[in-house]
Amino acid sequence: MIQLGKTQKLRIAREKDFGVYLEDAEGNSVLLPKKQVPKGKQIGDEISVFVYKDSRDRMISTTRKPIMEVGDIARVIVTDVNDIGAFVSIGLEKDVLIPHHEMRYEPKKGESVEVYLYEDKSHRLAATMYTKKHENAKHIEGSEIRTYHYEQDADRVLGILREKFDGHVPYTDKTVEPEQILQDFGISKAAFKRSIGKLLKDGKIKITKASIFCIY
Repeated sequence: MIQLGKTQKLRIAREKDFGVYLEDAEGNSVLLPKKQVPKGKQIGDEISVFVYKDSRDRMISTTRKPIMEVGDIARVIVTDVNDIGAFVSIGLEKDVLIPHHEMRYEPKKGESVEVYLYEDKSHRLAATMYTKKHENAKHIEGSEIRTYHYEQDADRVLGILREKFDGHVPYTDKTVEPEQILQDFGISKAAFKRSIGKLLKDGKIKITKASIFCIY
């Protein structure tokens, strides 16, 4: 059974121009978009993915690891507040709704709130601010969330480096100005330095006195 809001291993069953269809042991399938398919993966291979619903309410999978899964409690950022509730980011392309009846108070955009993630009656991901009802749930600690953001920043920097700059920029994290980093990568210089450090440690880049290169 494919589980909404959970990370799970699924097998590549079919390939299409727009991605691959992954199947569980029972033959249930879900799409993994082409940009998410790891290089070298073929039909029959297993991939670890997180399953959620897209903006058209269709089941879809991603290789991105979210901050939290169904059944977890974590502190996340409010991205929007409107007539139907508040939206929070758990690290996916689509944000998660906190319905009005699940708010202890009305949060503001940009505020950090603690939520419990669940599957609602419509089989969509939703969040509640009434976390005390779920005291036995797994709590995602602040250190884990910081680590998550470091990893996401590193993946983002590597992707931009490969796709936008053909794997090379004519500066290093020590020589570049903050304004240039913000323009090129959309993050702060401090976040860039942490990302470069992680990518270097993972063997995904190399640094000379004047440049940063991807290792393929």
